[in-house]
Amino acid sequence: MNTRSGCIILSCAAFFGCDAGKPSNATVQLPPLNAVDESLPRVTHPEYANWSQFTQKTHIVRKRVVSNASGNVSVTTKMWLEKKDATGVTVGSQVTVQRPDEPIVENDEDFVRYPATYPLPKGMVEASFNQPSSKAKETGSEVIQIGDKSINTKIFEWEERNETGPMTVKLWRSDEIPGKIVRQEMFTKSTETKSTEEVTEFHSQH
Repeated sequence: MNTRSGCIILSCAAFFGCDAGKPSNATVQLPPLNAVDESLPRVTHPEYANWSQFTQKTHIVRKRVVSNASGNVSVTTKMWLEKKDATGVTVGSQVTVQRPDEPIVENDEDFVRYPATYPLPKGMVEASFNQPSSKAKETGSEVIQIGDKSINTKIFEWEERNETGPMTVKLWRSDEIPGKIVRQEMFTKSTETKSTEEVTEFHSQH
């Protein structure tokens, strides 16, 4: 299994070219392990810190809708804790995509291994290592209900740029839920494209 860095999948590059096979994560983008200096000080990987607090088979379901003048694309992502030990966690995911006037596509299961520790990249402090983006600003908090669970979230807002121009991002994030993302909203003005993603199911035994 490959070790991937955590990053937010911010938007679809084009409406029908959405990279729906990669579930969103809520930590700043990290270089692959083979591209970092192993002599750097090691810190706890934020994805390991988050997922390892839950029992195996804990799972969530997130639903994302991307819309513009062409219509809507719906993406359902199931994520679960496949395995954990002292060296890392393995997270499974399965993505289903529904596009207008096309058959529903159910992608194969995918698995990502997050190591327990990771070399702290040069120029980055540990606090920023756990941020959703270097541009993110905390703007508030909100309690969001998911089934019978009340989830305490912090709200972050910032602006990114993609190939079509500026894009605003609003993220509700919580360490109390696998993957940390509870809700996120993104809007690209140049294409009038809006993306909304939120957790609809969360099943866990601590």
